[in-house]
Amino acid sequence: MNKKRLRQWMAPFATATLILNTGYGILAPDAVASALSIERHNSNLTGLNTAQLHTKLATAQGRHVPVTSGTKVTTLTKGYGQNTYLNQMLKVMSSQMVTANIAPAEISNLTAIPTETTKVNLFWTNPSDINFDHIKVVNVTNDVYVDNIRSNSYMMSGLQPNTTYTFRVKTVNKSGDESLGTTIQAKTASVDGPVDKTPPGEVSGLTATNVGYNAFTVNYILPKDADLSQAIIYLNGKEVQRTTGTSYSFSGLIASTNYTVLVKTIDKSGNISGGISIPVTTSALTVDTVPEVTGASVTSVNNYSVTVSWTRPSGINTVSLYKDGQLVTDSTGSSYTFNNLSASQTYTFTIRSKRSTGALSSGVRLTATTDSTSSNSSEVSNLEVDSKSDTWIKITYDMPSKADKVKIYVDGDYEGTTSSESYKITDLREGRWYEIKVVTVNSNGRESSGVKISERTDSDGYYSSSSSSSSSSSNYEKARDLMRIAENSLNASDWRSARDAISDLPSGTRKSDLLDRLEAIRNRAIGTSSSSSGTSSTTTTTSGTTSSYPNNAVSSYSTSFTLTPGAKSAYVDGRATTMAQAPRIINGATMVPLRFISERIGYEVNYEKATKKIILTRPTDGKQVVLQVKNSTLAVYELNNSRSYSTNITAPVIVNGYTLVPLRVISELSGYQVNYNTASKQITITK
Repeated sequence: MNKKRLRQWMAPFATATLILNTGYGILAPDAVASALSIERHNSNLTGLNTAQLHTKLATAQGRHVPVTSGTKVTTLTKGYGQNTYLNQMLKVMSSQMVTANIAPAEISNLTAIPTETTKVNLFWTNPSDINFDHIKVVNVTNDVYVDNIRSNSYMMSGLQPNTTYTFRVKTVNKSGDESLGTTIQAKTASVDGPVDKTPPGEVSGLTATNVGYNAFTVNYILPKDADLSQAIIYLNGKEVQRTTGTSYSFSGLIASTNYTVLVKTIDKSGNISGGISIPVTTSALTVDTVPEVTGASVTSVNNYSVTVSWTRPSGINTVSLYKDGQLVTDSTGSSYTFNNLSASQTYTFTIRSKRSTGALSSGVRLTATTDSTSSNSSEVSNLEVDSKSDTWIKITYDMPSKADKVKIYVDGDYEGTTSSESYKITDLREGRWYEIKVVTVNSNGRESSGVKISERTDSDGYYSSSSSSSSSSSNYEKARDLMRIAENSLNASDWRSARDAISDLPSGTRKSDLLDRLEAIRNRAIGTSSSSSGTSSTTTTTSGTTSSYPNNAVSSYSTSFTLTPGAKSAYVDGRATTMAQAPRIINGATMVPLRFISERIGYEVNYEKATKKIILTRPTDGKQVVLQVKNSTLAVYELNNSRSYSTNITAPVIVNGYTLVPLRVISELSGYQVNYNTASKQITITK
């Protein structure tokens, strides 16, 4: 059915106007015709408008209704539902869509300069659309056009003197689709008027700066001509930009390549200078060879863990550690224990030096096979405190048959070695908590991961809590003094002394302030050497039982997190750990695993599978946060003070079965400071 007959057929429905244009496709007239089994005359159909491809609306009797390629349209206004043929047409419109190419974006910076009595010079900036192909210039006044222009200027000639013309510049894609165009008016010079044919002065001070292997910048000074219009920048004879600025940056170049930059000037009459040029050679592409670690070796192997050690080369502060090709963590130390391995399995470990810029060495590889499981455990059993005083703690344990001796560590520091099944640790401070680890050593010198227990020496009351204000004040002053000593010395023993004294203080602002100061120097004072143990600072596992520190211990909530997008390794309160799902950067937003962080700051996490809602509740302050996968609304309820609010966020997503949320959610949950360092590519979350 041709266009004329289609209009005739639609005359009975002249009151209805339908524009179906989604930006993704338009209704093909043949699709409409194919659905019409009976022809009608005196009809009219309007609105199948392929030019306005960015209008995503259907209209009927002045009403605007959003339409997408999946919309099923039956009737648009009341009263049309009884018309069989209109409904039939609308159903076809909702189901039969044909692809329509979208025209590219419009040009910008359009200017028109009359150069003579019969010529006008047009200049513009082309769009950066990937589907942009060429320019079409239309002389609207004379209804003539010039097509297939592939530059950013055109001289329109053959005009009449002293006449105003309207020009339209359209963009065209590779399929021939045209934009609506940008218009401008210009008046040619009078026959009697003087014609300026003198080019402007040249630029001066043309130099190249910031020369790299693939980019450089040119700078220059424009002449002071009153009628100066622009500078024209050329690279190897090809025009690349017209600008009123005094510098231009080239990018995407080739290393070790000679280029010629030419800068011309153009005045308002279209006169162009001869230009000033300089040669520029891009630098060579250099490869940063990062030195390898030395002395890499496997120092301990048991059923489920392997310890490796190394010496960092000069100038290298960090190494990246891999297990079977997968990044596990970054370390600033000289040894690391890979835990949670399988028995009787061979693993490959790689140690790669890492510069502060992120550049990595090729790596040194080590292989190790974990011990096989047996009826006899490689660890001690029944570890317990036998007796204690204010200066010593005695522990007992049962050694496995395969162990020749045990090593004793106190707060991560080596204490001694014995083949006995008891050990007395002396020279301790009164009223202090100590973490004791017992590591078995077999006849081959291989060490186990160790079993830990925590115990506190007796106290004569020097650091005990008191209900009197004077005693509390005295205890605070002593804790504050110990904190100052720890801050000045950055010594592990002093740090632990300050920690224990602060733990004894009653809850309050002053205690919280000291705890914050304590946490700030944790890494510098005690480092992360205990990170490989995988043991929490608040819970100790001994012989299959779990015990918690007393209520007056340092707060159990984590106060700092360090994460890296793409890496499962992380640091929590300075201790290395491994996440089940690595953070990611999705569409420019930094997304982090929700459960990993929220449960460490006191939230209970519940997930409603049917609605995909995540409900987080913190009993300590009555705060509740509700999110939903693929929903950009975050709702916060403060139940204790009957306050609630909502805010917009990047919608949470599920990756490998784990919910990732934007960093901002963590700030809303905890009030912690959240930061992403683009240079180090690290996420820091601190209280």
